[in-house]
Amino acid sequence: EVLAGIPTIVYGVFALMVIGPFFKMVGESVGIDINATSALTAGFVMGIMIIPLISSLSDDVIRAVPDSQRKAAFALGMTHGETIKNIVIPSAMPGIISASLLALSRALGETMIVVMAAGLRPNLSWNPLEDMTTVTVTIVNSLVGDFEFNSPETLSAFALGLMLFIVTLILNMISLSMIRKFKEKYKVNTL
Repeated sequence: EVLAGIPTIVYGVFALMVIGPFFKMVGESVGIDINATSALTAGFVMGIMIIPLISSLSDDVIRAVPDSQRKAAFALGMTHGETIKNIVIPSAMPGIISASLLALSRALGETMIVVMAAGLRPNLSWNPLEDMTTVTVTIVNSLVGDFEFNSPETLSAFALGLMLFIVTLILNMISLSMIRKFKEKYKVNTL
């Protein structure tokens, strides 16, 4: 929970000063050219950032499973592992999926870590060892400056924002459909 309260600028500085140079050093030792500012660096630090969010929310959801369900499973002769596998996890799965997709949505909208850890080069590549940029960083770059509303820079920023909104909406719709499937399959009540 302490990691969840760290500002993203601190994660960005950590990525820029510690993780990026570490990856570059490891890459050089094995003969691979890894940029200190790369998608790998940003992705690694972003993963560190969202793990506390997922684990904290998942822990709350797992603790919210009624104790009576656990006791009933024990009364029927299930072991502790079987109870977790057959009762607790299926009951908490909608909340765990929601926590994961909430963290993914937060990562999609992240700007500071990417600005500092991945560089700002507009690069279309599948290689995570190169520097790159993201949609949110491009939106910020497009809106910096004194542009008229109908300028190409401003309109492209709004178009990118619309695309980001659509992707987030699709993720939320997928999340809701998965949660409904789990609720129908296990007939559980979640938070």
